[in-house]
Amino acid sequence: MLQLTDVQLFIRVAELGNISAAGRTLGLSAAAASAALKRLEQRVDSQLFERSTRSLRLTQAGEDFLGYCIQAGQALDEGLAALKRGREQLSGDIHLGAPSDLGRDRLDTLLEPFRQRHPQVRLVMHLSDGLIDLYRNPIDLVLRYGLSEDSNLVGHELCDNRRVLVASPAYLRSHGHPESFEALVARNCICFYRNGELFNRWRLFHGGAQREITVSGDRAADDGALVRRWALDGRGIAYKSRLDVQDDLDAGRLVDLFPDANYDASPLYVAYPSRRYQPARIKALLAYLDEVF
Repeated sequence: MLQLTDVQLFIRVAELGNISAAGRTLGLSAAAASAALKRLEQRVDSQLFERSTRSLRLTQAGEDFLGYCIQAGQALDEGLAALKRGREQLSGDIHLGAPSDLGRDRLDTLLEPFRQRHPQVRLVMHLSDGLIDLYRNPIDLVLRYGLSEDSNLVGHELCDNRRVLVASPAYLRSHGHPESFEALVARNCICFYRNGELFNRWRLFHGGAQREITVSGDRAADDGALVRRWALDGRGIAYKSRLDVQDDLDAGRLVDLFPDANYDASPLYVAYPSRRYQPARIKALLAYLDEVF
């Protein structure tokens, strides 16, 4: 059997990178903390840290085990809180991650009825177009375009979605409508950095064939909301999620450049750490997201 204090110490050492400092937070001496960590490694039959005189870092086994330990600690904290209240209530914080453009311009509005329905639940929004680590950050759920390959996460598709090539009417008046997909090579295309990599190879499917080109332009960003704003301002052509720009297309602020073509699929998923126990508020939000999407 694992000792809870040993697991708590392991988490604190991973956070602080120092055994003595982690031990002090739990009221343990440096010697006692070091002994507890060695005891845990013996119990799990794995080396959890690489140690040297100057540094301490997690091994791959330690990285894998840490996520489960954090989940276990969170579940225990939530269980103790539920016991203290006497029953589970729809109250407390939900930390929700989402892409920036989707979060600001669509998700926030969609969530308002949920807030009104459950006033004791506080939704804490974490908006980022980078890949949010649900184990290193206090995130309960995250919305993503496409499902992560992380086997420790559970997820399901909320709705179908595709990317779409768009430009503003002002841009098209000044530069003309591109006659073909290949003509984009000579156009100013607004590129997006996705998880630190430039996403500038754009694809569409037309006439049963896949067509792909590499584009370039005078601006790029790792924030989808900024890419959309540049497109609305007539700065160039953007390849955006249809969910992000559907209202702009409906209002005529943006134009679908190739409406007869099929674009890259980019379904919207909700993902969360694999765990058996989920607070009632998380279950309620998952059901609501399925409903609205």
